[in-house]
Amino acid sequence: MDEGQLRAFLKIGDFHSITKAADELGIAQPSLSQQLLRLEDELGAKLFDRTSRGVSMTSAGHAFKAHAESILLSTRQAREEVRRSVRGPIGEVSIGLPVSIGELIGPEIFRTMHCDLPGVKLRLRLGFASDLVTLLEDGSLNAALTYYSDELSYLQAEHVADEVLLLIGPADAFGSVDERGIAPEPIDAESLRHLDLLLPPMGKGLKRRINQQPHGEAIHLSVRSEIDSLRVLKTLLLGGEGYSLLPYIGVRDELRTGQLSAARVSGMNLTLPLSLVRAGIRPPEALSAVESVIRKCLDELLSSGGWLVE
Repeated sequence: MDEGQLRAFLKIGDFHSITKAADELGIAQPSLSQQLLRLEDELGAKLFDRTSRGVSMTSAGHAFKAHAESILLSTRQAREEVRRSVRGPIGEVSIGLPVSIGELIGPEIFRTMHCDLPGVKLRLRLGFASDLVTLLEDGSLNAALTYYSDELSYLQAEHVADEVLLLIGPADAFGSVDERGIAPEPIDAESLRHLDLLLPPMGKGLKRRINQQPHGEAIHLSVRSEIDSLRVLKTLLLGGEGYSLLPYIGVRDELRTGQLSAARVSGMNLTLPLSLVRAGIRPPEALSAVESVIRKCLDELLSSGGWLVE
C-alpha cells in the first residue's frame, strides 16, 4: 500500500462517496475505485459496503482507519524531521546584550545566523544590565549576557568572562598610553575621590562589591551623575566633562584613536563577571543554536584584542 491509497481510503470514508472523494482529490472516479480495490485486495478485507446512497465503512474499514491515520501522521512527522535536520532549528529567539558588547558583535551575530540558522528569527535588545535582568524576569527575553548573575539564582547562568573596569578620562589624562589607549601605570583608588565621576547605572552587584572594599567611599563621594545611555556618557567624556569607570569594549574606538585615555585602578577589585543567563532551564534547540553563535562571536572578539577580560 502507498500514501495515495491511504489518503483515498480516508477521503472516501469522510464523504461516504467515491464520486465526491474523487472530486475532492482531483482524480477520476474509475481510478479512485481501482485504488480502493487494490487496497482491499492487499488487506484481504472489504473496507466499504456499496449502497444506493453511497458507501459505508465496514467493521474492517473502521479497524483499518486508525492505522491509516497513524501511518500518514508518522510519514508527515518523518518528513518534517528530515527537513529540520537539513535547514537547522526553527523558531523565534529573544536575546539581550550589554550596549557596549552588542554594538560590536550584534551585526556579526545577524550575519552568522543568516547563513547558518535561516530558520531562526532573532529579536535583539541592547541595554544596561539592570534593564536586561528585568526583561529576563518578565519573560520578554529568552536569554541575555548580563553581569552579577549570582543574584539571579532562580535563573540558569553560565559564566563567560570577567570584564575589567577602567578609569576613562580625557586624552593625555594619564600620561603616555599603549596602542590600546591604556596607561602602563595604574591609578590609585584613593585618587578617585578628587574626580568627577559620570557612571552608567550601577547594579546591586557592583555597588555591593565597591562598598565592601577599602576605597569604596572614594567612588561614592565622587559620583556626580548616573547616566542611562552609553552614547550620552561618551559624548560628555569626549567633551571633557568628567571621568567614568567603563569596560574597555565600551570605549575601544575612542581609546585607540586617542580621543580618550584609560588607566587601571589599583587597590580595588573592579571586575565585572559576565554570564549568559537563560530564562528557562531547558533551552529549545533554536535558543541553544543562537547561544553558540554568541559564544563564537565573543571568542573572535577576544582573539582580535577588542575585549579586555581577566
